[in-house]
Amino acid sequence: MERIPVWLLPLVLAVTQLAVWPGIPLASDDRLSAPAVATGVAATLVATVALLWRRSAPLAALGVVAAALTVGTYGVPTDALLVVSLADLIALYSIAVLRPQRLTLGIAAAVMLWQATLIATTTGLNDEYALELVSILVVYSTVVAFGRARHRWHAERTKAAGRLAEAEDRRARAADTERHRLARELHDVTAHHLTSIVVIASAAQRLGGTRPDLVAEAREFAARTGRDTLAALHRLVALLQRPDERPGPVTARLQELAEGFRLLGQQVTVQAAPDDLPPATTEAVCGITREALTNTLRYAPAGGVRIRLAPVTDGLELTVDDDGAHTDSVTGMGSGRGITGMRERATALGGTLTAGPRPGGGWRVRAVLPVTSAPALAPRRRQLPGAEHVIDVVVFLLALFVPVGALLISDDDPDMAGAPVPLLILVASAHAVPVIWRRTHPWPVLAAVALTSWLLPALMVAGLVAPALGWFMLAGLGAEAAAVYAVARYARRNNLTALAIPAALTAAVLAGGVTMALDAPPEEEMPFIIWVIFMSAVIGCPFGVPMVGSWLAGFLVRRRRTKLEAREHDLVATSTAQAIWEAGLERARVAAGLQTAVLRDTARVATAADAGDLDQVLTSARTALNAMRGLLNGLRAEPDPARDAGDRDPQPTTAALPGLADRWRAHGRQVGLEIRGAGRVLPADVDLSAFRVVELLLAGDTGAVSVRVDLSGDPLRISVRPMPADEGGEIAAGLRARLTAVGGSMAAAGDGLPEILLPAPARSEREPTQAVSATGAESATGAEAASSPTGASNPAGEAEGPAGTIPADDGPGTPAGDDKEVASSPSG
Repeated sequence: MERIPVWLLPLVLAVTQLAVWPGIPLASDDRLSAPAVATGVAATLVATVALLWRRSAPLAALGVVAAALTVGTYGVPTDALLVVSLADLIALYSIAVLRPQRLTLGIAAAVMLWQATLIATTTGLNDEYALELVSILVVYSTVVAFGRARHRWHAERTKAAGRLAEAEDRRARAADTERHRLARELHDVTAHHLTSIVVIASAAQRLGGTRPDLVAEAREFAARTGRDTLAALHRLVALLQRPDERPGPVTARLQELAEGFRLLGQQVTVQAAPDDLPPATTEAVCGITREALTNTLRYAPAGGVRIRLAPVTDGLELTVDDDGAHTDSVTGMGSGRGITGMRERATALGGTLTAGPRPGGGWRVRAVLPVTSAPALAPRRRQLPGAEHVIDVVVFLLALFVPVGALLISDDDPDMAGAPVPLLILVASAHAVPVIWRRTHPWPVLAAVALTSWLLPALMVAGLVAPALGWFMLAGLGAEAAAVYAVARYARRNNLTALAIPAALTAAVLAGGVTMALDAPPEEEMPFIIWVIFMSAVIGCPFGVPMVGSWLAGFLVRRRRTKLEAREHDLVATSTAQAIWEAGLERARVAAGLQTAVLRDTARVATAADAGDLDQVLTSARTALNAMRGLLNGLRAEPDPARDAGDRDPQPTTAALPGLADRWRAHGRQVGLEIRGAGRVLPADVDLSAFRVVELLLAGDTGAVSVRVDLSGDPLRISVRPMPADEGGEIAAGLRARLTAVGGSMAAAGDGLPEILLPAPARSEREPTQAVSATGAESATGAEAASSPTGASNPAGEAEGPAGTIPADDGPGTPAGDDKEVASSPSG
């Protein structure tokens, strides 16, 4: 899954080494000892073969390389193994790319100590030993820096692949997520408004013969609440177009909820802090509180309720306590979603929710929610120099090395007699030092390099430097090349970076022309300006080539990386846009359902109340409840004809793998699929990841392919033969992200090729027991209540019954609570 085959570099290294030594000496009939030749050939082969494992086992590869080079160093003439001695740098680079930074630095220090020991024992502690130590430090630090930079690049690609996988998962779940969210919102409206009307109207009908004042109060309440319901539903329809509207302060909203339920006879107290919560957390707190208060109205009317919101160690704790039932509750009002909806709100934020009886009587709903809006600031750690900073210093040293090195090797040149060497080194340093900031300020660096190129001509004119040293100016043109590369690679406006070529070349060539003209032969009578033009033309052509090459190199690197990043961004944006579009379809469908049914029936409630017809109030409220419940049923489980017809992507589980293979076959590709243990129930995250892994590997387009998925054991095993080509590394990054998310791994199968392993324990080992007590289930129908003395519909504490279904309520017009009695239990 790498662009360069793992065997290519070791092969080139071995062939080159054997050609240089002992190949050339043997071809020249030089006398070489047989033991030396045997040692050199063996060390070369062992070191290069070890490099074949530099990606899978870089530490072991480096150990073998170091051992082979050590033996070779003592068994062959000095510098005979100069080519293959690069093997330890290659292995160290692989460690820097693939292993953590702390381990890399420790290994690098050990390798440098090993090299220093080899040099000391073979050549002795001579005058050049200090310079050799500096060279070791610079070279090995540079290799480590470039390796760490590559490591970060791979890490960024892995994160990008993870973002894409998350976006794809959001896209696949967008419609379902939006349906669940809208179901909670609709349930809140149902519970807080329509349920209240039915409760009050039913009580007035039942007790109207002995307390006529209740009938008038019920009519007034139904008229007022019916209008409030209409307003709430209209607001909900509006919010379907503005789902991200920020809520108000949580304390004020809880007080509004409490006041509304006090009007219904509940004794509600609120203790809330803090007030500055994230919008999502505020919505969850208010939604859970509203549902809990509505349940107390159903099962413990006129009782005391205490709401408490306070920070705790692991986030924010919300508790809603009631004192238990005081009167018979009204049946037929539960939608079966109270506890489920509250739990969904909590878990959507990464929190937990429990509901059950309190030790002293009554009921408690407790939710713990994380708060992420104001995380505690971690103490700032002092940042060590990163790989980029080391590379910056190395580039500066390389730009300085040529002119300073030229000075050092020209000590015996007559022109160097009396030359101000410290001044010249200072000029070279001033010319090269701006390249340290080339990544962050490429254009200013280019300008600084261009200006400092005139320092040497200025010193010559001032008489501080002899004109014969004009060649020193040309030796420092590496800084111009680095600055031009930096502009092409890092400058913001990519369409203007080509201007760096004439900008750098003009300054350097004119300064060089002036320098060369100052050293013109005195007998020539050509005007100085003509000499400048002539010398500029002479040096301009050869130096234009490296400037263009530097710009082209930076441009190509930038283009490749920009295209890859743009592709990753476009894929994420496309998946996100698709998710938004699918969620918008759900909102539009729900808005249409509200407008065609629920709003019409709710409007009749207020109209009947104004007319004094309490029977019609109850009938219309129940009809609206049934219409709302029908819409909720559609949100929970709605068939998708397009998906059933195969026009959309299959559901991302292992059960959909045959459909995925059929889709590829429909495009003319030969895909063989073998599944063992089909039908096994897997944990949801593993089921999804297995599908995504196969989908990712098939997308590599290797032509005819065979896929084998073994679901029978733990771990489950996935193999694809042949593995797809991965020139850009996208498939490898996607696999790493997917395997890391579920604790998977990759290993060698029996045929030596990669095999993907995903953990697949039984569901009972991975899914925690529900924290909601059975007595917390909501009563849905009289039949359910009769079958359970606690009114619970199932032992898990959820009253939904079969997945995607809602227990049937009494039909329209049937008075609730007249002929049925259920065991009253306070409910969360």
